[in-house]
Amino acid sequence: DVNDVANSNFVLNFGCNIFETHTSHIPLSQRLAQRTGEGKTDLVTFDVRLSNTAARSREWVPIKPGTDLAVLLAMCSHLVGQGKVDKDFIETWTNVTVAELEEHLAQYTPKWAEGVSGVPAAKIASLADEFWERRPSTVLNYRGSVANYHGPETERAAMMLEAIAGVLNRKGGRIKAVAAKWKNSYPKPPSAKAKLHILDGEGVALANHHVSHQVLKMIADGKHGRPEIYMTYCYNPAYVNGNCEENIRILKDKSLIPYLVAVDVNYTETAMLADLILPDAVYTERWDWESHASMDHVPEFYIRQPLIEPLGEARDFKDVCCELARRLGEDVAKWMPFASAEEFVRDACENTPEVKAAGGFDYMVKHGTLIPAGAKPKYESHTQEVSREDLAGAILDEKTGVWWKGEPGQDYTGTKGAYKKYVGQQIGDKVYLGFPPDKINKSGLLELRSQFLADAGWPALPSWIPIPEHEQMGEKDLILTSFKVATQTHSRTQGCKLLTELYHENPGWINPKTAEMLGITDGAEIEVRSAVGKIRTRARVTEGVVPGVIAISNHCGHWAWGRYASGNAAPWARDDDPDLKKIWWKNHGVHPNWVMPNAPAPVSGEIRMMDTVVQVTPV
Repeated sequence: DVNDVANSNFVLNFGCNIFETHTSHIPLSQRLAQRTGEGKTDLVTFDVRLSNTAARSREWVPIKPGTDLAVLLAMCSHLVGQGKVDKDFIETWTNVTVAELEEHLAQYTPKWAEGVSGVPAAKIASLADEFWERRPSTVLNYRGSVANYHGPETERAAMMLEAIAGVLNRKGGRIKAVAAKWKNSYPKPPSAKAKLHILDGEGVALANHHVSHQVLKMIADGKHGRPEIYMTYCYNPAYVNGNCEENIRILKDKSLIPYLVAVDVNYTETAMLADLILPDAVYTERWDWESHASMDHVPEFYIRQPLIEPLGEARDFKDVCCELARRLGEDVAKWMPFASAEEFVRDACENTPEVKAAGGFDYMVKHGTLIPAGAKPKYESHTQEVSREDLAGAILDEKTGVWWKGEPGQDYTGTKGAYKKYVGQQIGDKVYLGFPPDKINKSGLLELRSQFLADAGWPALPSWIPIPEHEQMGEKDLILTSFKVATQTHSRTQGCKLLTELYHENPGWINPKTAEMLGITDGAEIEVRSAVGKIRTRARVTEGVVPGVIAISNHCGHWAWGRYASGNAAPWARDDDPDLKKIWWKNHGVHPNWVMPNAPAPVSGEIRMMDTVVQVTPV
């Protein structure tokens, strides 16, 4: 989904640092910065930390970590209780009634939420009223508010607030993403028959997009089998997963992983443990086609093309896969008949109708991007009627109202993969596109009441779920949260000399009241301990973070990635870079993942990077 901030009057932001780092950061931040700068949109940010986004908002609302859910539920309760609800949207396009919402939400008053979150009840109520009165409005939320134990519930509560206000999939609200659809002439290969069931973790209720950070744990456990070869592609699990010590131990254990292959652009913490390193081409050296969610809600076609040839022994790994297919022959070669990534991109340009009409591969090489002539934003796509032609061969599932390409007598919800055959949703005497399912056999309604969650033992309607570890905190325990900065990108840019000169140290942000309680002074060395490890850094005592929290950015604390990132040279590193003599910094920061357990949210599997309980002491 995409937040249509270019047409929003009011934006509630829960934990997103949009002006520095966020999914679709550049196009989203440009539009929001322009709107707020022109005085057309007000931005209110809830965050545990005074981020640069919070500082540039109309208002920063400090909030206790992991309690965004309580505030969102209270806003929903307040609006419904005041009769401020889009009844037509709720009772046409969702699977609940206004009366059901009113009964369920009565328990979640703003006063209740104040006790949980620390946000005054009057503030919660007034912002909820403003969200309603200044429509179109939208809610921004992502890892800052959902990378914790009950993250999916927070996401559901945000969607419920937007449904109550009637701004879902409407101009200025949260829109179903529109992206370009590339087409190749090559047949789609069949799925592998033999698979190791290690991608979804253990005990995760709805791992619809897999749980990659649990793969090493699953390999160590072994009950679902182990790979003979484990290959990582531009993925550094030794560093990016929680509990670094455990990751390293598993990756080094030959009884668990006999052969480790790392495909990457640099000598990473995982590559240093690998049996084979395949140096990959960087983004300026490769071919690819791209399809991003459009901020303007029209298909946007892009290609990536090399500016230079790959340096040294690096090769675009897609080209390596093509060569491997030819060498393996038989079915592998059959399903990969193209010889290179460039050939694959060329084929897509000549077989995607919109691109071919504009001039195909030659056009895209020259211009790089294409927005088809006459393309218009696709708002309210759920109201699109399904034609008789599209309904041909479809059957109606009476229980859900779903039309799908199943066999007579089949049950939609009980048939594996039925969502792939979804056609439309019956509403009254018409069939609409609705909100098509993704990964599970849900209906075409916005299912605020989830039977899938209920069957897995979780609340059917968005509800308050306490974070267990937070319920058991001692008087001097703190909550560790992480964050990102604009200067660096995830864990992957610290080898860039200029960026790392600007940002190479990440102290722990701590509130003056908390620092006084713990005997910590500004700039003092501190130790941060959790159940899985400990790190040392320096304290930054500041009012820019709420009490009871220590906030440490990621990006830093590498022990590989070369001398700019870590001070450690990679094997076969060259010494002819004159800038090596200009490295003036000795501190390369710390990595908070040493003390973050590699724990998944029990419903979605999202890694819990925002709710770790720690003890902090001066050194």
